[in-house]
Parts: sequence; structure tokens; C-alpha cells
Amino acid sequence: MNYFKEEDRVLSELEALYESHGYKRYKPGCFEDYALYIDNIDFLISKNVVTFSGAEGKLLALRPDVTLSIVSRVQPRGETLKLFYTEKVYRRPEGGGEFRDINQTGVEVIGNIDEACEAEVASLIIGTLAAVSDDYMLDISHMGYTEGLMDSMPVSPECKREAYACLRSKNVHDFAQLAGRCGLGDDTVKCFAAVANIGGDALSAVKAAKALAVNERMSDAADQMEKLVSTLKKLGCGDRINVNFSIANNADYYNGLIFNGYIGGVPRCVLSGGRYDKLLAKLKKTGGAIGFALYLGELERFFKPDGNFVDYLILYDDVSQAEALERENAYIKKGFTVRIARAVPEGYRFGKTEDLRREHD
Repeated sequence: MNYFKEEDRVLSELEALYESHGYKRYKPGCFEDYALYIDNIDFLISKNVVTFSGAEGKLLALRPDVTLSIVSRVQPRGETLKLFYTEKVYRRPEGGGEFRDINQTGVEVIGNIDEACEAEVASLIIGTLAAVSDDYMLDISHMGYTEGLMDSMPVSPECKREAYACLRSKNVHDFAQLAGRCGLGDDTVKCFAAVANIGGDALSAVKAAKALAVNERMSDAADQMEKLVSTLKKLGCGDRINVNFSIANNADYYNGLIFNGYIGGVPRCVLSGGRYDKLLAKLKKTGGAIGFALYLGELERFFKPDGNFVDYLILYDDVSQAEALERENAYIKKGFTVRIARAVPEGYRFGKTEDLRREHD
């Protein structure tokens, strides 16, 4: 299977999908004022940004994110903008290495966001994942539900940050210890454990979430999720949805529904998105916003099932053999593929090369 042909096929299908729903292509510039990114660094997946001086001395940056570029440039005036893009972003791959230009495609809806808009975006997410593979899963969550859960705990901000970390890792044991230190009762621990373990059939899961709600914020979020899942099932695209409250985006930017998409055979999330009204407000824009992005860089290994692509090539010599093996095992435990060799093997492509031979010259 040729990676580049498969990527072209997916992008062609997705362009047709988005245009069929009336979305217009948006073409942002390749670089922006560096201040836009440094002021919103927590919104970025990769915190490293390539910078350079512009012709007039202003510090500019190669685009590490498309959403920020779009939101900073548009302002709906009594309309709802429905946009899609296929652009390169410039960032370092997860795990380190040199900066790369990576294709990214996605959808942004900015303006008056109602339940129909949210359901349409969710259905486009499912269509996007299905264009890549029949073996996909969409995780959904709601910032209102998880924030409502945290609001129910009368503890310090630091304890809440620790509680969020426990929820993201579904670590009930550590939360129970945290609860003991913070003076939280057994009922709180039981509620946390039940929320962390919600899963399975999406409709059953949101009904369980409603039953566990301890305040109005959680109840409202669960009601919204139930309506979304019911609508998606009516549209015939609700069978591969999982409710997962361990996924969370930055609370300073996101509110409402959030999404993570997965493809079988790929160890990391390949798509993410959600409702991000707070980002608009931070940029002094009015209205609401929801969108998602498919990270095509995460799909290199999926489109290369013949083994010609690995995430890491580690080159070693006589002195560095043991270190090469240690690094290989460490990366494999993180879900990466690794090839160790004395010289660069022919017929392979690599996400990152680590040459331990030079380290011992």
C-alpha cells in the first residue's frame, strides 16, 4: 500500500464529504504573528513553534495549528460560517525529533451553534474516520460534566488538578488516596469511580451518567450528550460511539462536547475536537465555535502495513549496543515501532532517527 496514494484518496473523499454538506474551503496563510501562538500556547498540541523575523522585523511563526489561524481572521456577522481546510502544519512529532510539515484536514463551524450544528459536526467526524478505515471508534465527553464533577468537590485548585489527572488515567486508587488527604467522603470516591468506569453502549452510558449527576451542570451536560447520541443513531451513524469522561481538553479554551477519534492499529488519537467558545471569547470574538481536525501524520504507520515504515530508527555501534536496546524497549512500551541497526537499511521510511554512534565519537 502506497502511503501517499492512500493519503490522497482519503483527502479526496473528505473534500467531497465536506462540500456535500455545504462547507466551504478556507485557505489560511502559512505563517502568523508569533504572539498569537505564544498567547494561546496551552491550546496547541505541540508547544514548540518555528519562528523567524519578518521583513519589517516582526517575529513571525510557521503555522503549528490551523484553528487559531482561522478564528483569529474571521468574524461571523449574523451568519454561521461552515469551513473546512486541508493544510500543512509545522510541528515536532510526539516523542521528539526534528520539525516536520504534516498534513491536517478539519472542519470549523463559527457563529450560532445549535444542537443541529453539533450533531452535523459529530456525523462528519464519523464520516471522516470511516473514510480512513471501517475499524474506528469515536470517544465523546462533555466539559460541563467533568467540570461539574470537580465543582462538587470542595477542595483547593491544586487538588482539583490532581483529581483531573486521576480521571484522565481512570486511576480510582490514587483518587481514593487524594480524597483521604483532602477530606472527601466515600460517596465522592464511589461517584468518581462510577464516572471513570462509564463505557459501553453510548445510550446506556449517557443514561448512567444522568443517574450519577450530583448537580445541575452535570445533568445538563448528560442531557445534551443523550440528545446527540440519539440523533446520531437516527442518522445511522451511532454504533461506534463510546462515552469516555477520561478525555478532556483545556478548560480555558473548551466548553461543551469534546471528541477523540481512533483507528484500529494506530496507538494514538488520530482526530480530536470539540466546542471551543472560550477561545473565541479570549480572542474577543462573538458567537460560538465547534470543530475537529484529523492528524494525517498519525496515520503513516496505518497506511504502511507492510512494515516499511517505523516510528524510530536507532543507529548504534559496538559501544552503544546496550543503550540502543534500552531505547528500543522504552519506545515500544509507549506504542511506537522501532528498528535498530548499525547502518540505515534500504527500503524503509522513518519518523525519527537517533544516531547513537555520533554520541560516542
